[in-house]
Amino acid sequence: MTTILFDVDGVFLSEARCFDVSALTVEELLYNPRYLNIDGRKFKTSYTDEEIKEIRQTIFMNDKILERFKEIGLNSNWDMLFISFSIIYIDILKKEGLNLQDVDITDLNTVGDMLGEVTVRPELVEEFLSEKVETKENVYAALIEEAKTLPGIEDLSVFELYGSIWSLGHQVYQEWYLGSDLVEADTGMPAEEVDKKGFIYDEEWIVSSDKIKDMLLNLKEAGYTIGVATGRPRQETLIPFEQGGLDRVFDENRISTATDVMWAQEQNLVDHALTKPHPFSYLWSLYLHNSGMLEAAVNGRNMSEEDIIIVGDSVADYYCARAIDATFLAPLTGLTGVDIKDTFTELGVSEDCMLKDVLEVPEAMMRLNK
Repeated sequence: MTTILFDVDGVFLSEARCFDVSALTVEELLYNPRYLNIDGRKFKTSYTDEEIKEIRQTIFMNDKILERFKEIGLNSNWDMLFISFSIIYIDILKKEGLNLQDVDITDLNTVGDMLGEVTVRPELVEEFLSEKVETKENVYAALIEEAKTLPGIEDLSVFELYGSIWSLGHQVYQEWYLGSDLVEADTGMPAEEVDKKGFIYDEEWIVSSDKIKDMLLNLKEAGYTIGVATGRPRQETLIPFEQGGLDRVFDENRISTATDVMWAQEQNLVDHALTKPHPFSYLWSLYLHNSGMLEAAVNGRNMSEEDIIIVGDSVADYYCARAIDATFLAPLTGLTGVDIKDTFTELGVSEDCMLKDVLEVPEAMMRLNK
């Protein structure tokens, strides 16, 4: 038996809106009067595509920062925006030379009232990632080391993964992405801004969803088992799947998302993150969400005798495949497009396993089965 497990962003759906929302989240934390309120600019909850493009170019240095995140195997938009904002925030606090001993730095509004005229320097994020980070495994520790340069702060847990600053960024991101009406059902917290419409209704399919659905149905008819492992939360996966008709193609227990990852981490079975490049989400789909296999999944153990194919656009997906001895197929439709081809070649991915887009998976399977 062969199971084919698909990533979503960069494979089925364009990553563009997720990156746009990450940039808007960092922008809001910096400039919204609720938060740091830098330079007192008028904050908006609706932007034109041209305005969003400009914000993303500024926050992520024409996507150089995003590309570097991808290079080190970091695939979570929540983590990307958290690290980006944190490095910018630390720089602001250091430059201001504030006495932070009795200040709750997670209260961005209070800190914002203490600031003078400050300069936002996203280029420091690129420098941090290039000079102090080699892999995803050390990026969070490197951030804590950076936070240690702040005078007067004893509790550095605010800069830890899933700490208070991460949680704030997560909430604001979800509010932008899902919209004000849906965010409370997802996070348990009401929207701060009540008129965000949500970008989830503006998704872009890399190729026609009808063509993707037909391709998947053909794979099932040919005897393959199919599933999904994505860094998106469950709601953000199922809504576009329902719109594109893919919800009827996949077994519900073959769809693993960031929601499953966060649930598994809350079980306290491991002391490390289960986000990609950890293979948990792929294994959890492989194991059909069987609680009896949870320990194996969180420890990255492939206990199946099936042949496994992972279809993903990123280095993180490649590392997942390598960790569980799966074959890796790489549609060249992610953030950097065909420019990632050299990286995959250096990692040992063959030309036959690099695809124009996800619709070439059946052809690739025929080549692998020869």
